[in-house]
Amino acid sequence: MNADMRALDAGWNRPGGAPLRAALPDGITLDDIPALPLARAADMPAHAGFARGSLGVELAGLRLELADSAVSAQRSQDALGRDVLEVRIQDIRLRGRQTLQGTRIWESGLDGAGTGLPLNTRRRGGADQDAHPTWIATANEQRAALQNVPGGNGAALLSTYSNHRAAFNDVFTDPNGYAFQIGWGTPEISDMANDTNTALTATVPAGGSTGGSASGPVVNDPNKIYGTTTYNGNAQNQQLALMTTLAAMASFANPNNPTDPTNPYNQAAAATLTFSSSILGNTQTQKIADVPSMDKQGVYNLVQTGTPAQPHSVDDVHALLNGNPIGGRDSEGKSWTMCLGEDERAFVRRMQADIAEHIARLAAQKPVDLVSGQLEAELACYVYLQFGTREDGEPCLLDGRVELDGFDLDIDDGGWDAALGAGLAQDAREALGEARFVKSLLHDRIADTLERALVQPIAKAVLGSGS
Repeated sequence: MNADMRALDAGWNRPGGAPLRAALPDGITLDDIPALPLARAADMPAHAGFARGSLGVELAGLRLELADSAVSAQRSQDALGRDVLEVRIQDIRLRGRQTLQGTRIWESGLDGAGTGLPLNTRRRGGADQDAHPTWIATANEQRAALQNVPGGNGAALLSTYSNHRAAFNDVFTDPNGYAFQIGWGTPEISDMANDTNTALTATVPAGGSTGGSASGPVVNDPNKIYGTTTYNGNAQNQQLALMTTLAAMASFANPNNPTDPTNPYNQAAAATLTFSSSILGNTQTQKIADVPSMDKQGVYNLVQTGTPAQPHSVDDVHALLNGNPIGGRDSEGKSWTMCLGEDERAFVRRMQADIAEHIARLAAQKPVDLVSGQLEAELACYVYLQFGTREDGEPCLLDGRVELDGFDLDIDDGGWDAALGAGLAQDAREALGEARFVKSLLHDRIADTLERALVQPIAKAVLGSGS
């Protein structure tokens, strides 16, 4: 081994490194890198074929070209006396093609930044003119008040939501929940939210009334129509829509076991049904649509004095949504039954059909090429090889790795403005400039490819240099 390494010192450790260069490939092909996201939602150019889409960049036709005289090497020893070869390879050129692609999206009109409220409630002019902060502040105040309701029911309600927060959030933000989201992102839901806020924050004049009861206006006015139904009617539809969507998302996660009781979407659906049953049981009604009107204090009294329903099972949820009756006995031993009416079953069937249709659209969607151009980069790397000796005395490679220098990526964006429009083209440039993960991914892909292509040929050349 030492004789081979001395031969290396004598013949290869000089500018050009011709013998070592002869052992290396002239070019190395990289696998294509599928579209990497640049923008979640943007206006698309006319030739995309759809108005709104996500923007991504695909890197393809990638190839590394090694210069003829850009290799040098030097030998050293590590702390254990093993030979280490450090090979420097410069003037590696990356060539390839970059393509900006658009993929159609379906926007629901919901604020996905945590509120779950329709975006059309936002008002121009800055955050201080936005309706959302007012409503959210009221919700936070009511959350704190519910937490302190005597008897613990308020805290139990809040913990039920907190325990399933991730599943509920997915319903409002995941593309699979689009059918639910467009039913929520409507003017009537905004109007309901506004009226709820008003009822909870209204100041009751001393000895007077605000048009509701002595403690303020009713929250769920049975005489006001939102869209095509009442406050309670919308609440009932949204509760059914929520359970239907959660059950569907559970089936997407595990098609072979859609009623899996450990699935978080199924668990959130069961909690939703239990919440509904608690309302029905404590108001002595058969449907959410028939819950009596209440002001703020009435709601708090119901929470304080109510009896929580027995927890429903995941099987209960799926049976109910499939149109089957469910039943059992409550904590006091009283029998109960529940079954959806024909209108409710029709609502669920429509929801299930809408969800299935949208999932099919998502599965069929394909990115559309918007504009292409070349990309280039100048690279350099170190190849480190550690050698040892086998039991029979023959030298062998112990380890090999590549360290790739940092590099600048030169992207030909000359055709972007004409193909995309100046606005989207500039957005793409800025997004690509800030998307460090794109360069990081490309860096790692190149380093891995170089390691597979260079370590073994260099080791073979070194180990055979004395023969």
